[in-house]
Amino acid sequence: MSSKTRRRSKLIVLPVVLALSISPLFPNGIPRAHAFEAADAKTAIEAYNDAFWDASAKYFWKTSNHDGYQDFWVEAELWELVMDAYLEATDPALKAELRTQIDDVFDGAVAKYGQDWTNNTFNDDIMWWAMASARAYQITNDAKYLERAEYYFNYVYDTQWDDEFAGGGIWWKSDDRTTKNACINFPAAEAAVFLYNVTNNERYLDAASKIYRWSKTMLTDGNGKVFDRIETQNGPIQGATHYNQGTFIGAAVGLYQVTGDMTYLDDALEGATFTREQLVDANGLLRYEGPNGDLKGGKTILVRNLGYLQKVVNASKESKYKTFAESYNEWLAFNTDMAWSHRNAANLVDSNWAGQQLSGTFESWSSAAAVQALTSLEPQDAEQLEYAVKSPYNKLEAESFNIVNGPGLEGSIEGSLQLGGIQDGNYAAYKNVDFGSGDGASGFIARASSGTGGGQIEVRLDALDGPKVGTLNVEGTGGWNNFIDAVTLLKDDQGQTSHVTGVHDVYLVFKKTNDSYLFNLNWFKFTKTDPTKTDAYAKLQAENYASSDGLSMDSTGQFADGIHNNAYASYEDIDFGSGAAGVTVHVASGNKGGSIEVKLDGLDGPTAGVIEIPAFGSWNEWVDVTSIIDDSLAVGTHDVYLIFHGADGSDYPCNLDWFTFSTIKGKARDAFSKLEAENFTNSVSVGTENGGNQTYLAGVYGPNKPYAMYNYIDFGDVSPTQFHVQAASDTSGGIIEARIDGINGPVIATAEVSGTGGWQTFQVFDGEMTAPVTGKHLVYLLFKGNDWLYNFDKFTFGDPSVFTAPTLPPDPVDDEIPPGEVENVHYTRDNSELTVHWDGPYAIDGDVVHLKLQRNGQQVGEVVEVKRGIQKAVLTGIEADLDYTLVISAADKSGNESAGVTIAIPAVPVYSLTANGSKLAEGAVLEDDAILRFQAGDSKTAIRSASLTFDGKVYEGAKLNIALAGHLGEKTVVIAVEDAAGNKLQKTIHIQVKTSIRSMSNLVDLYKASNDVSKSLAAQLVASLKQAQQHLDKGKRDQAIKHMQDFIKQLNKANKNSVTDQAKAILNNDAEALIASWKKK
Repeated sequence: MSSKTRRRSKLIVLPVVLALSISPLFPNGIPRAHAFEAADAKTAIEAYNDAFWDASAKYFWKTSNHDGYQDFWVEAELWELVMDAYLEATDPALKAELRTQIDDVFDGAVAKYGQDWTNNTFNDDIMWWAMASARAYQITNDAKYLERAEYYFNYVYDTQWDDEFAGGGIWWKSDDRTTKNACINFPAAEAAVFLYNVTNNERYLDAASKIYRWSKTMLTDGNGKVFDRIETQNGPIQGATHYNQGTFIGAAVGLYQVTGDMTYLDDALEGATFTREQLVDANGLLRYEGPNGDLKGGKTILVRNLGYLQKVVNASKESKYKTFAESYNEWLAFNTDMAWSHRNAANLVDSNWAGQQLSGTFESWSSAAAVQALTSLEPQDAEQLEYAVKSPYNKLEAESFNIVNGPGLEGSIEGSLQLGGIQDGNYAAYKNVDFGSGDGASGFIARASSGTGGGQIEVRLDALDGPKVGTLNVEGTGGWNNFIDAVTLLKDDQGQTSHVTGVHDVYLVFKKTNDSYLFNLNWFKFTKTDPTKTDAYAKLQAENYASSDGLSMDSTGQFADGIHNNAYASYEDIDFGSGAAGVTVHVASGNKGGSIEVKLDGLDGPTAGVIEIPAFGSWNEWVDVTSIIDDSLAVGTHDVYLIFHGADGSDYPCNLDWFTFSTIKGKARDAFSKLEAENFTNSVSVGTENGGNQTYLAGVYGPNKPYAMYNYIDFGDVSPTQFHVQAASDTSGGIIEARIDGINGPVIATAEVSGTGGWQTFQVFDGEMTAPVTGKHLVYLLFKGNDWLYNFDKFTFGDPSVFTAPTLPPDPVDDEIPPGEVENVHYTRDNSELTVHWDGPYAIDGDVVHLKLQRNGQQVGEVVEVKRGIQKAVLTGIEADLDYTLVISAADKSGNESAGVTIAIPAVPVYSLTANGSKLAEGAVLEDDAILRFQAGDSKTAIRSASLTFDGKVYEGAKLNIALAGHLGEKTVVIAVEDAAGNKLQKTIHIQVKTSIRSMSNLVDLYKASNDVSKSLAAQLVASLKQAQQHLDKGKRDQAIKHMQDFIKQLNKANKNSVTDQAKAILNNDAEALIASWKKK
């Protein structure tokens, strides 16, 4: 066991009863105890390099298929992974290989992209390399890395920092100044710390503090949650992600280590606490952040920085941090243990740590996180890993598998993740599913979509070849984004209804019917009843009505026909769950068409929606028609009544085969406004791209029959007369056809797009309206042609000038709640200036900060107003050694102002300057036997530098004694002090130094004591001074002058053994000065 190993207790505890009844969690049937060890880090990095490192190209492959190299910015993060592995490696051979690889990664990037990367418009890409380069220099001492680190950091910081928008911050992109992101600003702060550590250049520490202070205020909630970005139009976008949390934590830890300021360490604790509480799954495991390619591997950055924090808190002796470290270490170990327990035979772990991916394509970025965890986190003992109990009667998200073989994780149009790329023989296993007792589960629902003919799901228990309790047929849905509930009553191979009870591992085995690719699976669940007749989101067969009037069934019993005007059919106990937002009916219409009204709970119940049925002109052509449903009504379980109305009161509006509801809620869009093409509700065979500061639909290939659906567009009460699109094409283009309420619904407009000479050369094309339309409708845009067609950016049914009209920021929401207070106020004094820094306020509607300086309850100067984000103010006109009080308040955009915080501003730096035991005052008159005594600092204050300048000479030191003897006349004393906090003081005091018989007598005594004047000479001199004083007291100045002249003669006749030159000069000057003053009188 490594000496670094710590002991922890298990994190997931099952109830005793369940623990006795669970099926095996591991192949041998025993929950295994496992602790990751230092040796595991070696295994992991070697396996990782075997799978992804191309030694000849000196670059990482993007996937295990070796079909392309990793993205530029990710390569920098994998470079850091190699560095971390090198630092922790103990095997000499591996350490040597990793040391070589450190140089190779950089050389590979230079070979691929050249030496200068400032032409990259993504500032964060450059900053990741700046940070990694600083670390490479720290490890290798190779000057080329430091030169590149400084060059890249300085380029971004010097050219991309901006004070105008949001009071500061670095733009995300150099060519698109619309957003300042956490993914550039916190890495910049962290990079600056690394640069300071290797250069001791205060510029980098100042930059790190400045960037961090702005970022914490503008890009966090002040309690550990990091926002994604702040946009010029929309303000803060508050979603939190692993890698942004990581760099916030890393920057805070780094600044704490450099400055010793505990505020930074507390910030890091709050960031880690938010992460472990909010960015995890139900078991406390760091969640999977796919399918976004950048976010998939974000745990790599997070875990590296969590490791930095772990080292600090484990080294702390303070109870607060020791207590935090205890549970923190357990949580980190649990995550690492669980991830590593899910490695495959090649020792690779995907970034979905909750499950084991046995085969398929692994990505180097998403597979890096487990290697980073094993490398950066301290090994610890673990008792055992157990899987938490799952309820089969709630939705089980497909991505929550414990084992998967074949499928990959993709983003779903429904806003979650899905299993995609499913082929014959693939499977997914879900462990520890508790079906309970009693009748158990007899129904099965799978939320699926298919752009082919679909396939089957075999439901098996406890093993891949375990007992089969049912088979679900998944039909083709007409597109990979067209989801529907596939439902079945579970039956075994003998046709008997299954009733599943107890705790089992559930294996979903995917089987083909005809096509190679089967379906996408979003989620599944089991039911205790037959879902085929009650699931609102399944295909509900028309013939399964509970009651009806005015209609009949066709001779095969497969659909409703002979439907008269005002006929109806009712369906009992339809379960809408949390709410339906749309409805689709599969109909044929060979007459005039009409409508189907959807009512709830009775013929006179509320109307949830109306589906307009066009006259399609054929009873043999079956068409899907879609409409909007009121999602505030279609919630929970209801009886559904379908009431049929013929056009103009005619009979036979349609025949009905089936109907189903959908959950994707609509968003109101004004038909006459600018409509962004990429903001579709659903789509088939199209993607999105970014370019030219725009996002648009791309990859539009006509033979794939692509389309996009928008739920919904409001045409108002007056039909539009225009249709315009903005598109670009490097081919001959194609047609855009607008239909309403279904892919086969009525055509309302068309536009022809011709070639524009480039895929980003966008032009406006004028279409035409082909039918009037009013009201709210689902709009389907069909993209037609025989080739790659166009990139599609915008459309409108109004005036095309809306395409170029400026986008106005949203109006602020007025409230009566003041923003929170500022915090972590730091100040420094510099003579007449007071510089103040602070964090916050964090309220997103916070606008300005007000600073009011007071002395003895009275306001000093004007109130200073600073925009939120600037986080700094300089107050002038203060007196250097006076105490003040500072009141800082915050105001929001509604005008609400906080109560404010009060900060005492003592006179600092602390010093004392006395003469004759009294404080030295301006204009003081002192005799020259006095001594200036200077003391800088006190027991509470550390002094960085201190000096006194007196009579043109500089005396340095925090404790000084300066004799005034020999300095007669008007003099200046200049005090200069700087304390460890950076407070500075410089003050000038004017004094006058004179002499007297008394002071001269004292000086003679001092010189006698110091052997500067012999005892015999001192006696003669004192006698002359006494005689001079006696005559002076009698008003006989002439006689006093005579004795003072005798004093001078005695002094000058004395040999060098009787008086030093310095003492002789001082006493001579004093005597001459007194004689001159007496003669004037």
